[in-house]
Amino acid sequence: MSAPNARYALKEEDRPAQVRMKAADYLAKKSEETIHLEVARWLDLKLPKTWRWFHPPNGGFRKKATAGKFKAMGLKPGVADIIILRPDEPDIWIELKAFAGTLSLAQRQWRDWMKAAGRPYFVARSVKDVEAIIAEHVKQRLAA
Repeated sequence: MSAPNARYALKEEDRPAQVRMKAADYLAKKSEETIHLEVARWLDLKLPKTWRWFHPPNGGFRKKATAGKFKAMGLKPGVADIIILRPDEPDIWIELKAFAGTLSLAQRQWRDWMKAAGRPYFVARSVKDVEAIIAEHVKQRLAA
């Protein structure tokens, strides 16, 4: 892991090992929203046909009344941005972060609970990270 990336790493196992950010990626410093839109497009085009994905709309700014209603309906802080459903396999949970973004306390608690439960949970900072995560799981499925 490169020195700049090590400083912002959340946990080594949260990032796919074969992904290394290039200098141009560091300089781009895309917003989390931009990364999310790019990842959404990529998932729609490249995800294996038997898999499904969704984004729980936890983030963003809302009126207090709307936020209260969502909380009463079961919205949970810290849930990952992308959840990929696979038949007969554990779901993949991906938290998207901008280059210098860090996990909130609720996100760290959710991540730790997921890891303790043996669920695939990752932090991704680019489409390339998500590609590597998906490739790793497709490879595991083919090897089984």
